[in-house]
Amino acid sequence: MKRPKKTFKFSLATIGIFGFLFLAAFLIRKWRIVKENHQVKTEHFNINYKGVLESEVEDMAKALESNYNRIRAELDDPEHRKIEVFVHPTQAEFNKATGLINSSASGTSRGPVTFHLKYETWFNTFLPSNMNKVAVHEFTHCVQLNILIQDALSNFKLENNADFDKKFEAYFSENYPQWFWEAICDYEAGIVNRISVKYGMKDNPTLNKLNSSNQIYNVGYTIPEYLVSEYGKEKLPEFIKSYCNFEKVLEVSEKEFESNWHQFVNENY
Repeated sequence: MKRPKKTFKFSLATIGIFGFLFLAAFLIRKWRIVKENHQVKTEHFNINYKGVLESEVEDMAKALESNYNRIRAELDDPEHRKIEVFVHPTQAEFNKATGLINSSASGTSRGPVTFHLKYETWFNTFLPSNMNKVAVHEFTHCVQLNILIQDALSNFKLENNADFDKKFEAYFSENYPQWFWEAICDYEAGIVNRISVKYGMKDNPTLNKLNSSNQIYNVGYTIPEYLVSEYGKEKLPEFIKSYCNFEKVLEVSEKEFESNWHQFVNENY
């Protein structure tokens, strides 16, 4: 009976040590975070934040700037105004600022020049996301919207901005597929995990099914990855502007693309 008692005591001691270290780290972080509203200005972004570390925001700013020109060039983004970024330390503050009731999201775009982030750490979530990659993901949403809006402005004959906003929003919601909306962002941000891909692809999901499935966040990266490997990166801007028209841009049916994408994933993951 002595060995089980020793094992039990050792386990309790280990838990106690980890608990103490976690509490100490939490208190140190709480003392070091920026408690008032601050802003970091870079060439292309204004990052507004509080409740996180200054160093975390500086790292995010570097990630955004280092990917800015590459993503805009790859997707043929027209002239882009400076982007406002809002970083929130809790889900409650993120939800209040964005109006997303009961949301568990860590990011959302608000048009081509604004996006919000809930900054995730070990202290406010389990298995936190890489927030620099999440920021690049949301920036890519802004790029997509800017491309589509600028393209639509040359095609919609409307009397005023209110008419345009209403018509564009309706057309975008009805015609731009959710699966590509998320997939191209994960691709540009480099968000991919082999285990997650295998899990997400176990039932060979269709693209249509991914429109309403969270599995898009597990497998999304692989869709543009396959498109680029098979048809070339230069097809990405055309594909976006066409609202993902397979026949027009890639000269294949959606079903054929889907089947070949499944095969690509099976061979590479």
